[in-house]
Amino acid sequence: MAADQPSSTPRPPLRARRWSGTPTPPPNNSNRMLFRLIGIPALAVAGVLIYRGVQERFTLPACDSSRAKATLADLLKQLKAEPLRDDAPIKTVSASKQQVVCNLVLQLSEGGSMNIEYTFFWQGSSVDMRYSISRRPAQQPTTAPTPEAPLR
Repeated sequence: MAADQPSSTPRPPLRARRWSGTPTPPPNNSNRMLFRLIGIPALAVAGVLIYRGVQERFTLPACDSSRAKATLADLLKQLKAEPLRDDAPIKTVSASKQQVVCNLVLQLSEGGSMNIEYTFFWQGSSVDMRYSISRRPAQQPTTAPTPEAPLR
């Protein structure tokens, strides 16, 4: 019950207290400011990197993405074919949430071309790739027909 009764000498409210005259030092804001200058941008960069990593786990790669080109370059290396050039025209045949179909025609150094059709699709929760490769030999230049003499 003693706690319910006010004390015999109540403390004056904050506004009524006497100012002591000695200023109190300001709180140490330098650490807080340093965190704001360095920490917040670092957190933003980390957030973007995490988002990109997570995004790759939930989306199929585009035909001309660096991820698709790296996969295709590894495939060509395994097949001991010519390396993928940066100027190779990669076409997107079709794209949906379930699969992305791409086409690439590589011109070979000995002549002819290599047609690569590849598809990225979901295999459970991971991305898989299916491909087919066909080679076209170089076309032989046709000789011009010799004009025949008219019959008389």
